[in-house]
Amino acid sequence: MNPTPSWLSDPEIFEVNRERAHSDHSYKTKGGDLRQSLNGIWKFNYCEHPDDRPADFYKADYDVTAFDEIKVPGHIQLQGYDRPQYVNTQYPWEGHEKLLPPQIPQKRNPVGSYVRFFDVDEALLGKETYISFQGVETAFYVWLNGEFVGYSEDSFTPSEFNITPYLKEKGNKLVDIYYDEYVAAMHKIYSERPKVKLTAEDIAERNAKAEEILKGLLGK
Repeated sequence: MNPTPSWLSDPEIFEVNRERAHSDHSYKTKGGDLRQSLNGIWKFNYCEHPDDRPADFYKADYDVTAFDEIKVPGHIQLQGYDRPQYVNTQYPWEGHEKLLPPQIPQKRNPVGSYVRFFDVDEALLGKETYISFQGVETAFYVWLNGEFVGYSEDSFTPSEFNITPYLKEKGNKLVDIYYDEYVAAMHKIYSERPKVKLTAEDIAERNAKAEEILKGLLGK
């Protein structure tokens, strides 16, 4: 499957090759811990528009020595990139672009390109291996050693992918490109929220049920 930026504006696509959610446990063997952390310093490139990103940087032979360095995990806005923002009454693009679902910002949609080189811990060699991202805002694509691994939205929940077919013992190049601003799925959450209109009778009925439940809890 060939990844494409059009997934960002497609409400029907919110994951590609992502593993299903599951319980979270740690496992150890006599050979060591079966988890390997990739936290630390990553190579990083920032741009404010997708068209300006280094399009081929996911390739195994692409030279990233000119990239900056950034701490992972961490907020790019607190490490000298982009700008912090907080809004609770409007979308951040309001007043800049007029967007309707499933459109996404075109004038400004920051992109971060991450690269991490790593060797596989001995305890993981020869085993089925997954990579887990514990929270990425807002959508991201993943490559390993030049091969496309997967895509995910849903910013603050874990996203995991099976990387066994692409993994090698040493010199792995992990690439993560994320879109910081907004994707169609965010529009989808709000644009498809059902509209409910309650009548006076509906409200009275709900209040009566709530009162009945409360009396039962209080033993009255």
